[in-house]
Amino acid sequence: MLKTSRFIKILIILIFGGLLYYQLTKGEGIEAVLTIWNKQKYNLQLTYLLLVIILMPFNWWLEALKWQKLMSPHQHINIKNSVHTILAGVAAGLVTPARIGEYAGRLITSDPSRKTQVISATLLGSISQNLCNIVGGLIFSYYFLKSVFLVTYHDHLTFITIVTLQVGCLVGLYYNLPKVAHFIERRAGNRFILKYSSKLKSLDLYNTSLLNSVLAISASRYIVYFLQYIFIMKFLGLDHSFSELGGNIAGIYLIQTGIPLPAFLSIFARGEIAVIVWSGLGIDKFIALAATFGLWFINLILPALIGTVILYKTDINKYLNSK
Repeated sequence: MLKTSRFIKILIILIFGGLLYYQLTKGEGIEAVLTIWNKQKYNLQLTYLLLVIILMPFNWWLEALKWQKLMSPHQHINIKNSVHTILAGVAAGLVTPARIGEYAGRLITSDPSRKTQVISATLLGSISQNLCNIVGGLIFSYYFLKSVFLVTYHDHLTFITIVTLQVGCLVGLYYNLPKVAHFIERRAGNRFILKYSSKLKSLDLYNTSLLNSVLAISASRYIVYFLQYIFIMKFLGLDHSFSELGGNIAGIYLIQTGIPLPAFLSIFARGEIAVIVWSGLGIDKFIALAATFGLWFINLILPALIGTVILYKTDINKYLNSK
């Protein structure tokens, strides 16, 4: 079992290191960064880049605070352990499809007897964050559709009504997840579906007040990385209006929410999405790619480096030996 534990740790480090090396030497993102640096290094507004970097630890502190809330019905976790769990999940999630490794990273660094609770809490946290991404995208979708697809709505009341109904349905689903899970269990005969719906049973312990807190923290995180995107575009010299930038940023986050790729591979998809979306405003391809790469590196790679160290120091055997 000790050999298995060491093999898993070394494998994560090797995959992480290899993919990072590739992105830093041959990726389109780093090429775009170097191109912009060579062209306009004296015109870059470093204050905005500093703001992006400062907001990164605040972003992950919010996620750690959310994890505390999510686990509070099951056990008390101090903020230090919560941060460790979150960063371990980031590291493991980088190299797995749909960031499934995030579940593994959080499980390994949590109490082995709380497997079901950790899975349920991770799922609920992910749903609340995706809900904010989707709602934000819907709210700003008017500007996004106008910028990218030249779609306009003359009947604003109809547009507002449609968006309001969509947001209402999503929020209603979030607050009724346990009921949805129980309904699936009663109706579904598929073992695969039953297996995963049963993981939601512990969601019964989350009352409305706690769900409100989790959603509020998720919304705060959305605002943070929304602002980070605004700031990095300002750093790169763009002076477009807030509605133009905000609409496209919300649209990009909305589309990214539906990409089931490892974070390391999703950088390619994110880059292509950014190029297409920002082209609607006539923004250069290199700026779109550089902004995507910069946010990816600051918000995911830097925390994942710390998370990799945490995973390496974690006793995985206690999890592997548990039933």
